[in-house]
Amino acid sequence: MRQSKTQDKRSRTPLALADEPYLIFRSLAVNFSAGGGGDVHSHPWPQFMYASKGAIRAVVNNKSWIIPPRRGLWVPAREPHRLDRSANLQLRTLYVRPDLVPSRVKPLAVNVSGLLHEAIMRVCALTYLDDREATDRHLGAIILHEMEQEPSPAIALTFPRDARARKLASLFLEPDTVGAPLETLCAETGLSRRTAERAFERETGVAPGQWRRFAALSQSLVNIAGGMKIEHAALAAGYQSRSAFSDAFAKTFGFPPGRAR
Repeated sequence: MRQSKTQDKRSRTPLALADEPYLIFRSLAVNFSAGGGGDVHSHPWPQFMYASKGAIRAVVNNKSWIIPPRRGLWVPAREPHRLDRSANLQLRTLYVRPDLVPSRVKPLAVNVSGLLHEAIMRVCALTYLDDREATDRHLGAIILHEMEQEPSPAIALTFPRDARARKLASLFLEPDTVGAPLETLCAETGLSRRTAERAFERETGVAPGQWRRFAALSQSLVNIAGGMKIEHAALAAGYQSRSAFSDAFAKTFGFPPGRAR
């Protein structure tokens, strides 16, 4: 796996510890050519994750959030989380001074407007914004205003807390189980189908079959965003017909598979 950090050609003054109280944002720009996952970690500042290209699956607060292009995700300070990345991912992250976002107490998906996209890219080029610089203050105010716009409908899967049901959910996320009968997977976790249905409906709000379909379609979104052909993504999600896959995808996410690129 290759990764590279993208930085502005012109340098800014290196930060010292005394500068910390004056920072509005820190930024991180990382490109990943291959997909993969990372370890569970957290950050002392709230962060806004954005895929300018590709897609992310972020496991935060017992939910698996799907972040397609043009959508971002708030992750609270010190909230443990883990990322699964698509291929060809261009990940742009802003770390926000905690006192600037006191109302951010839970993960939240946000649509990224054209203006917010350009502003995020600018901060990533600069590496940080300093409250003592007028231009930085103006840019920071624009970004914070744009981030407060209408939240995006969440594309998220809630994991069941019951240990056996959670193990079943984990099996649903494995690509080689797409075609396996539900009863077979239930048996592997020591659950009857009826017990699994009760656990999923009680703890996630949906039946295991629905959860499984959403998981497969979510992975197809990540695959397509990473460059996989739609026909191949449909097969990987268990659909033999591209049209049936496209209909299910659009009904689930509100946009056709081609827009996931």
